[in-house]
Amino acid sequence: MRPLAGMREASRLRSARLDGYVPLEHPLRRVRAAVDAPLGALHNWLRMVPAARGPIGPEQMVRALLLQFLFSIRRDRQLVDQIWYSVLFRWFVGVRVDEPKWDLEVFATYRQQMLQEDVVRDVLLRGLSEAHQERLLSAEALTARRCELAQYTSEVTVGVGRPGVLPG
Repeated sequence: MRPLAGMREASRLRSARLDGYVPLEHPLRRVRAAVDAPLGALHNWLRMVPAARGPIGPEQMVRALLLQFLFSIRRDRQLVDQIWYSVLFRWFVGVRVDEPKWDLEVFATYRQQMLQEDVVRDVLLRGLSEAHQERLLSAEALTARRCELAQYTSEVTVGVGRPGVLPG
């Protein structure tokens, strides 16, 4: 359990300085808190599949993907640029102010690898569901994001085509 605690501590330290810039009542705070718990499953998966680790922290990648789905950012370049321009996005993802910008090619490759994994898609669906409850995402947008996630799986059981029914 020690590495998991260490990873969470590192994530908390990364965003500690930026935390003061994000209003306490901002809805992304609640979304981030809701995603923290399912990210534990991601860490357990990473221990079993060490080859899945990439140059970008897995928590950072999942949080970045969640922002991409929440704000309908179409291109990876736009997403990386927005993370580096926005204090809110940096805080949400857990990127330090002095951290070098991610390499776009590495980001795109790692993004594709991560989206192929069920555990990652599950964390993203939970984050999207929380965003829907916080009224950051309409039911139509939630369904559209589910469709986007469904393209990365061969299963039809992701919940596509059933608006308003969220996975348990």
